[in-house]
Amino acid sequence: MSERVRITDVAPRDGLQNEARHVPTRDKAELVRLLAACGVDEVEVTSFVSAAWVPQLGDARDLCALLRPPLPEGGGWGVGGRGKGPFARWTPPPRQPITMARARALRKSATGPEKALWAILRNRPLIGAKFRRQHPFGPYILDFFCHEYLLAVELDGQTHAGEPAHSQDAVRDAWVKAQGVTTLRFSDDAVITSPAAVAEAIHEAMRKLVPTSRRSPTPLPPPSGRGCVFSALVPNERGLGGVLDANRAAGWNVIGKVAVFTAASETFTKRNTNATIAQTLERFTPVIAQAHAAGLPVRGYVSCVVACPFEGPIAPGAVVGVCRDLIALGVDEIDLGDTIGAGTPETIRELLRAYDAALGVRGGGPMTLHLHDTFGRAASCVREALALGVRSFDGAAGGLGGCPYAGTAERRAPGNIATETLVRVVHEAGYETGVDEARLAEAGRFARALVMPGA
Repeated sequence: MSERVRITDVAPRDGLQNEARHVPTRDKAELVRLLAACGVDEVEVTSFVSAAWVPQLGDARDLCALLRPPLPEGGGWGVGGRGKGPFARWTPPPRQPITMARARALRKSATGPEKALWAILRNRPLIGAKFRRQHPFGPYILDFFCHEYLLAVELDGQTHAGEPAHSQDAVRDAWVKAQGVTTLRFSDDAVITSPAAVAEAIHEAMRKLVPTSRRSPTPLPPPSGRGCVFSALVPNERGLGGVLDANRAAGWNVIGKVAVFTAASETFTKRNTNATIAQTLERFTPVIAQAHAAGLPVRGYVSCVVACPFEGPIAPGAVVGVCRDLIALGVDEIDLGDTIGAGTPETIRELLRAYDAALGVRGGGPMTLHLHDTFGRAASCVREALALGVRSFDGAAGGLGGCPYAGTAERRAPGNIATETLVRVVHEAGYETGVDEARLAEAGRFARALVMPGA
């Protein structure tokens, strides 16, 4: 059986962000739908950045409101429609905003059993970990939550075992489980009559769980046959807040992964983010912690991994240093970006060997290669990367995108490697992707029409 290569399409975000011509939100949603339907593993749909900086992506929240959960292969998925399959019976939670003020109000209205259980859980030396009470989590408020063990404890007036899979509590538990959280449920009677047994059951559950501080990096999302992940770029805490708000408003994690971005070039970082590399890393600390608390894995982009338009060639050691810092902060995936498309098979080989020696292309956390086709060398760089063990790549349907710093007054720089080219090269090399090339070609034609009407 052929080895599998993971494909992310970044056309809706990286491909469109520098386009001067306005692309309607519904057209972006249709592009996302086409990409999800062709079998890519992930689509980077937008960026939650100020519209003043990137006008093209100022509709991030409106776009998320149009998207629906991608279903397993063969399932239907329509913009603005509910479709069929696993989410057909999904009942969104109440639309009342999940705010800290509401959580505080719930804390004040504790019942007798709730107070009794809190007396157990708040005893940190007894329990061995810190629990929070009435903790906002996605579209819900958890009765009691321990972030260290990703463990929720719910208190019910009656036992809910055996309820149908589409009931409110079953849907809630399934959603929370999908975010990596284990839920324990106890009845009021159990807490009042057997508090010691409840404490022991919580202890037993914690013994079987791994604390977040000791967990391996979050594995890459499942292959395309099980559904496509939607991700978004976030520059800071405010951007992450926009993602969490959009997810709450939708009643499900429209955005299942977020990405932060820095560079291996100080000059590029200052031009692109108005901050030094060290300052960007400092910004990421609360973003990564809050994303993980919401059950969202984090991708860490590193731009200019081969060369910078201002500083010239970048030493592989500088790239590895930034990657090491990102991993120490807790990112779940490193994405190496050849921002101006300067890479050759030789420079990509040098970079990946340095990365492999320090962090491990395969043995370390998940790593993705993001190539631009400025000089028509991206396909040969993909072949080189495959030979060196890389199994995850970014592309953009239709070859959309292109770094504005890589062009000239007379000639705009070509964009990302076309996902069509990327998939063809991977297949020719003997690997599987799960991508339907005919459907991908359709998505590519649609993508090009968005930026070149009539072409």
